Amino acid sequence: MGFRTAIIWNGVSQLGTTGITFISNVILARLLTPDDYAIIGLVTIFIAFSQMMVDSEMGGALLRKPTVTRTDYSTLFYYNLAVSLFLFTLLYFIAPLIAKFYSLPQLTEVVRVLSLTIIIQAFRVVQRIMIFREFKFKTYAVINLISGIVSLAVAILMALRGYGYWALIWQQIVQALCNLILMETYNRFIPALTFSKESFKYQFSFGISLLGSNTVSTIANNISTNIIGKISSIEFTGYYTQVSKLTNFCQSSIGPILDQSVFPILAKYDKVEDIRATYYRFLKLLTMALIALSILCIVFARPIISLVLGDQWLGGAFIFQILSLGMLPATLQILCRTILKTLGTTKRVLYLETIKSVIIIALLIGAAFINSDFVVWAVVISQMISCVIWLIATEKELKHKLVKVEEA
Repeated sequence: MGFRTAIIWNGVSQLGTTGITFISNVILARLLTPDDYAIIGLVTIFIAFSQMMVDSEMGGALLRKPTVTRTDYSTLFYYNLAVSLFLFTLLYFIAPLIAKFYSLPQLTEVVRVLSLTIIIQAFRVVQRIMIFREFKFKTYAVINLISGIVSLAVAILMALRGYGYWALIWQQIVQALCNLILMETYNRFIPALTFSKESFKYQFSFGISLLGSNTVSTIANNISTNIIGKISSIEFTGYYTQVSKLTNFCQSSIGPILDQSVFPILAKYDKVEDIRATYYRFLKLLTMALIALSILCIVFARPIISLVLGDQWLGGAFIFQILSLGMLPATLQILCRTILKTLGTTKRVLYLETIKSVIIIALLIGAAFINSDFVVWAVVISQMISCVIWLIATEKELKHKLVKVEEA
């Protein structure tokens, strides 16, 4: 399967998911309050971190491997399951401490119930890798769309019946569960009662650096909400949580397309020149498109907020304008990460993610001593600085690979 077909179907999947998310925001934002979104936003970092630990990026090794056996898949599955059960248990017992830290007793139940998605994620990882290895992007797109529609219907029904933030919680659980059921129906995967140490070492050696980079990246990308939640009102936190979803849609949509369609295909490329040409093509396209989009978001911030979320969210319009400046640098970093991952330089990815995270956390902590507005600005400024570092590092790595090929 070529780039065009892969990107088209992954585009359908992501645009469909984005469309469902858009509809969800339009409807649910009018049925729920900023406080409801703030409660979910405060626990997102814990759930996102746990799901990332389960995913572990070890599956990427199986995408690069010429031949994959049932034992390879089973080894990955049992690792994912063990990690998910450990993290679920951990979050279950520390949930009261999280609730106490934010002085919100309801967070105890929220963390415990939402942690179910961590276990579901353990069953999804292998299923997703199997589909990507076969380049069945159309199948994955259909599964995502069905899961999104079903979960949205559940969320709207619960919101209409007055369940508040529980509508958002069960939307995530139902979407993950529906996604798993559909993928299992397609793959018919049953793990073998085997665990290969050799296969685990191979997968772990590839994924460990990416896992480390994802760890620091997940913390850095989500900690802003928690800092704002600690130093500001729950209403301001709700504004930030919901508005940031609108400005994050580029990386949340483009990122999976790059990782799920571009990476599996680039991983099969033998020539560095082809990888470099693809990188430049995407770099130019994304830069032009996102500059135009950022300008539109800044100029028409209030109409966009009013249309998408409703007039009750206009208090977050200035947050939307500030965060719009970070759409381009945040997305370009994802592109660079995909290219470096394709080149097999996962340690470089870990190094860059660590630098990025140090910059973000340092600026956020410094801004927290001033006020919430400065925290929002710190998010954007740190993304810009990090983007420059990623672009320079990616260019150097590509040139280094080309020199090695020429010398060979």
